Amino acid sequence: VMERPFLHLSSSGKPSRDLKLAVQKVTKLLAMYSLVPEAKYPMVHTPALLTVLVKVIDTRHLNRVRPHGPSTPGHNGVRGSAAGTGLVMTEAARFNTIATLTNLAAAEENRITMLTTIGLVDSIARIVQNERSDVARQCSALALMNLSNGDKDHVPEMASELLLETLVTLIKDDLPETRRNAAVALFNVACADENTLRVARYKDGVILDALLEIVTSDDSDDSRAEAAETLFNMSCSDAEETTDRMANHPGLLESLASVLHSQRASIDVKLYCAATLRRMAEIIRAPMMSQGALLSALVKASSWTRTSDIAEALDAHAEYLENRVAMAEHHGLLNALSSLAQITGVGTESQKIQEAAIRCIEKLARDKEARPMLANNEGIMMGLTQASYGLGDEDSSSPIQQALKSLVAAM
Repeated sequence: VMERPFLHLSSSGKPSRDLKLAVQKVTKLLAMYSLVPEAKYPMVHTPALLTVLVKVIDTRHLNRVRPHGPSTPGHNGVRGSAAGTGLVMTEAARFNTIATLTNLAAAEENRITMLTTIGLVDSIARIVQNERSDVARQCSALALMNLSNGDKDHVPEMASELLLETLVTLIKDDLPETRRNAAVALFNVACADENTLRVARYKDGVILDALLEIVTSDDSDDSRAEAAETLFNMSCSDAEETTDRMANHPGLLESLASVLHSQRASIDVKLYCAATLRRMAEIIRAPMMSQGALLSALVKASSWTRTSDIAEALDAHAEYLENRVAMAEHHGLLNALSSLAQITGVGTESQKIQEAAIRCIEKLARDKEARPMLANNEGIMMGLTQASYGLGDEDSSSPIQQALKSLVAAM
C-alpha cells in the first residue's frame, strides 16, 4: 500500500493531490500503530517498510523528482522512485513519518535494524536542516536520541559529518527539550571511543565549544548535566588525539573550573566538571602547552571540597617528575595545596582531600629544585607538621617525616 503511490508517482512524474493524500493517510495510520508496544517490532521487520519511510522524509534539495524522469532504483533502494521524493510529499506526511520512526526507535530490539537501514539516519538529520516546523525538529532530536541509545557496537555508524552538524544545530535550539535530547544523542555517540576523535576534530572544536556553552550557560539542568557528562566521557578516551585536543582547546579547562564556583550549576554538573579536571591532570604533562592552563584551573577550582577530585588531580599531576617544578613555581598553587592539606571537616571526603594533598606535598618535596619553594611556604610546612601529629618514633621513616626533614634542611 505504501509503495504503490511511489511507483505510480515515478512512472508519471506528475504527483497528483490524490497520491499525496494517499501517502499522508497511510503515514498517519502508521504513526498511530507505532505507539502500540506490540506493533513496534513487526512494523520494523516488515519487508521494505523502513526503506519506503525513508523515501517519505528524504528532503535533499538537489535530488528533486523530475517530470518524465527515468524509472530507476533510488539512492535508498526503492525501484522506481528517485531520491528526494519527500520534497513532493505533504508536510503532514513527512511529520507522520518522522513521528513513526521516533516511536519505533524507542524499542531497543529495533535499533540495530534501523541503524543499518540505508539513508535512515541521514534522512532524519536532514529534516533538521530542511523542515520549518519546530515539532518536526523536536521529533528528529528525539529520534536521534533513541537510535543512539543502548548499542555501542553500532553507534560508530552514526557519527557522520551530517549527523554531527545536525546535533550542533539541535544543541543550540530554542526548546530546552530539544537541546537536552541532542545532548543525550551526542553523549551516546561519544560513548564509542572511535567517535570521540570525530567529535573533538569536528570543525576544529565546534562541538567542544557548543558543549562548553551548554555547561556554563544553559538554563536547563538536564542539558547541562548531559553536556558535562559528555565532556567527562571524552576525557576518558583512549585516543590520545582526543584528549590532546580537549587539553589544548581554548578556555575549556578554565570554564570547567569556573562552573565549580557557579551558583546556577547543579551538583551533578559540578561533579562531572571536577572529575574531568582530575582526568585531564592525569594525562597532561610538562612540557605540554596546556600544563599552565591546567594548573591555573586547578588553583581556581581548589575551593571545591564536596569531593576529593581536585586534591587528587594535584596528587596525580605530581606523580610525574617533570611536572613538579612547574607545580611549585605556579602562582597560587602551593597556597591552594596547603589549604587542602589543612582542611577541617568531619567525614571521609575531608579525610580523602587532606590525604591527597599531603601525598602531593610529599612528592613535590622529593624534587631538589622544588624544595626551597615548599620550605618557604608557611602553609605547606604547617600542613605537613599537622599531618605528622600522632606519628610515633617507629614512623620516623614515613614519607611525611622524610618530607619534613628534607624541607627543614632546605630552609
